[in-house]
Amino acid sequence: MSMRDFNWGGLIAMSLRAPRMAAATLINLNLPSGVIWTALALVSCGNAILAGISELIFPSPMEIPAVLANPLMLFVLLAGGVVISSYALVWGGSKFGGDGRLEDVAIVLTWLQALRALAQAVVVVLAILSPGLAGLFAMVVMFAGLWIMANFVAQALNFASAWKAFGLMLGLMVGFVFVIVLLLMLTGFGMGG
Repeated sequence: MSMRDFNWGGLIAMSLRAPRMAAATLINLNLPSGVIWTALALVSCGNAILAGISELIFPSPMEIPAVLANPLMLFVLLAGGVVISSYALVWGGSKFGGDGRLEDVAIVLTWLQALRALAQAVVVVLAILSPGLAGLFAMVVMFAGLWIMANFVAQALNFASAWKAFGLMLGLMVGFVFVIVLLLMLTGFGMGG
């Protein structure tokens, strides 16, 4: 089956109703690494453009860091974040009995970013029609995204439970924050005065 004939709408619906099955479908496509990383770049680019459009249409009431206001830097952060997350999840998953491949984790995280881009586009349209409804939709998307991601990661790492994947994600996030704080303390950045 070619990608043109693939049922993308069905995969979106499956991602919401049965995320582990959607992740298995993505993994079973056995896409070459180059296709996965190119898809990641394209999806990250789309996310950065949508974020830039959102900021132009609805400027943030608070000043946002310059790095996030620049779509190119946001693209680098998004793509880099997924790449680092993919490696970290494979490494951390192997410590807890997971046996997923890097490509498996990368494809499900890339698809998750595509779903987030779609949700962000919906939020922009809803914000034009009803800002309150857009805010509510964004909150639902945030929590649904965590549930979907935990299931995607569980499938990619061959974990029996999404809770195990959620615990791994939480542990890696705490470890990442600890490393950032440690680096800031060692370099002197972030110190007042």
